[in-house]
Amino acid sequence: MHLIDQYAYSNALRRLHPGIKAGLALTIILLCLTLNEPAVGMVAALWMLGLAVGLARIPFRTFAGILLAEGTFLLLATIAVILSFSLHPSVLVGGWGIGVGPIWVSTSPASLYMGANLILRALGAASAMNFLSLTTPLVDLIDLLHRLHMPAIIIDLMTLMYRFIFVLLESLERMVRAQDSRLGFSGSYRRRMENTAWLATHLFIEAFLRSRNLQQALASRGYDGGDLRVLPIEYETDRRLLVLGLVGILSLVAVWWLV
Repeated sequence: MHLIDQYAYSNALRRLHPGIKAGLALTIILLCLTLNEPAVGMVAALWMLGLAVGLARIPFRTFAGILLAEGTFLLLATIAVILSFSLHPSVLVGGWGIGVGPIWVSTSPASLYMGANLILRALGAASAMNFLSLTTPLVDLIDLLHRLHMPAIIIDLMTLMYRFIFVLLESLERMVRAQDSRLGFSGSYRRRMENTAWLATHLFIEAFLRSRNLQQALASRGYDGGDLRVLPIEYETDRRLLVLGLVGILSLVAVWWLV
């Protein structure tokens, strides 16, 4: 979370209107979901990688590392689609199989294509979300939701929940350091589990106390459940992103048409 927030506030597209970035990301996601071709997802991921590295100045290693981690997770999630497991030596039509002990593992070109399609389409959509999250801080997204007349209660809940993520992470890091300094996570398995339970208990108590203090602070300032007022933000425009984004969208449609 800290890494995402760091790049969201320091990237080269920070001052760009969030509507442009959100619109581009949403369009890419919709195209990856509606154009049922693995090549579309692959091209979308490459475009988002290029825009993040070339325009936003996000380090290539960071963006590519996030995509690699997401791709690994997607691969593990689609193993059941790619491979078929049974206790009998059966092979899918036109496929291949191998016996591993009492288990027979088989696959086919159709299963491989389906798995690649799911992985690449999901990876293309995830790359668009990565681009948006790494180039747009939450305050800009909240301002965009205000402009789109999203209900105030939803925006306020989003703001408070996002704030509490960092508050609790800071509290958790402090508790873990205190435990480590006292060798709390060393020794027997039973002792480590007891200290982990202690950590979870005290983190819950601190979260409850902090939320109550926040409620009292808002009430003392006259907050009655209405909108949390923030200063308006002035944004810039960048024709490069508009042009490259349009080219990227057209290229996805072209790839789908040619394939």
